Amino acid sequence: MELQLFVLPSFAPCLEAERVWREVATEAGAEFVVIDIDSEPGRAMAAKLGLAMVPAIAVDGRLIALGVQSREEARSVLAEAVSAVSGAHR
Repeated sequence: MELQLFVLPSFAPCLEAERVWREVATEAGAEFVVIDIDSEPGRAMAAKLGLAMVPAIAVDGRLIALGVQSREEARSVLAEAVSAVSGAHR
């Protein structure tokens, strides 16, 4: 599983989101990737997801949350996303 955090590096809320999601990804044993939407590859990925704001988090290319979450909220959002993916594969 790969968690992808879409950010603008100079935007303070993105820095907080990165701290939270990096910790949650580590707890979950997930790969964590920060994607700068100011870069050409980042813009392309953001456009593919239809992102209009950052920070935004995706799991394996599927958008699961926007904005900054607390650690508890992030854990809950991730658990729901994993559950939804697991249920879809049955």
